Amino acid sequence: MRAFLLSFFIFISGYTFSQNIKSISKKVSEINSIKNIKIKTVPYSYFLDKNQTSDNGIELKGFYKDGKLKKIEHFVGLSAWNISTQYFFSENDKLIFVLAKKYQIIDENGYIKNPKLLSESRYYYTDERLVKVTGIAQNPDVENSYLKESKTLRRDLEEYK
Repeated sequence: MRAFLLSFFIFISGYTFSQNIKSISKKVSEINSIKNIKIKTVPYSYFLDKNQTSDNGIELKGFYKDGKLKKIEHFVGLSAWNISTQYFFSENDKLIFVLAKKYQIIDENGYIKNPKLLSESRYYYTDERLVKVTGIAQNPDVENSYLKESKTLRRDLEEYK
């Protein structure tokens, strides 16, 4: 009987986990397909004023629907690669998903015409707790770093006029 109950609970928790990931993926697709979304762009000059510099610039975009932040796109251009990170938020303003991509932009011959994708990672959150990572995590403390970064970027969007 114990073995049956243990198996049953493992099955139920796995099923629930799978449903959460599907629900998050569906919400991300919905956010990406929103029409008439308002975009607020924070230029590199804002980050320069805060002593945040990068070889190839920094850009921050907030995507709003009915005054609510749905998505953030953050771009950082470094000397040899670019890092693009997208943050997605639920109806109750909680982080639900992060897509992080790293591109090589320079090689031994100089700048590459078409940047080469080096890594792509996906981070799924439920109640702002990391529940799944696919791809290669770029940061060992990724659970906390993306949560903190999303809050910092939100503040930057609010502060920039």
